[in-house]
Amino acid sequence: MPCKRYVKAYLLANFNSPDDNWDEIVNLSADKELNDQFLNRLKRGDNHLSSRTKGTRYTEMVHIEISWDTFYRHGWMLTQGETLKFNQCLERRVKSMLYSYVSSLHAVGLPVSECINRFRKSTKISEFDWDTDSIRKDLQRHMKLDATIADDFFKKIEKNVWVTLSKSKTITEQGYKTYTGEDEEDKI
Repeated sequence: MPCKRYVKAYLLANFNSPDDNWDEIVNLSADKELNDQFLNRLKRGDNHLSSRTKGTRYTEMVHIEISWDTFYRHGWMLTQGETLKFNQCLERRVKSMLYSYVSSLHAVGLPVSECINRFRKSTKISEFDWDTDSIRKDLQRHMKLDATIADDFFKKIEKNVWVTLSKSKTITEQGYKTYTGEDEEDKI
């Protein structure tokens, strides 16, 4: 199946099932929802559709394993339209993962550039797979930052700091009440 580089990196990181014949082959059976989407898109076809992704943005090819039963029951190829739809589904998954990762780290104060670098390091999606400018533009367009997440997170940290200082007798019970605005019984 033709796909973008970062989609291939995602598929190999999550579903690669190498064997003696294939170093890189994706087996989607571990994810029922994704596997069902793929199987429902399979068609029987012939060679005249071999150029089915002509004119698309897809520069990589990923091999997806199917059983003989699937081959006979569902088919063995994706039409151009089904290839595009399945790739869009996979791109949404990768971008959702990116948005969650970056927004969580950004909420605690990391700059977006550092969040992107950490995302790359964790996912092994290289600059070549998905360039930083494209990621940054996508984040600016689509990622919604919820300030309340960071605020809640910082309030919990602050509360833990005051509890620790109270338990170590650095501050008194009266000081604890003054600093937190709550009673001693409300401590974590």
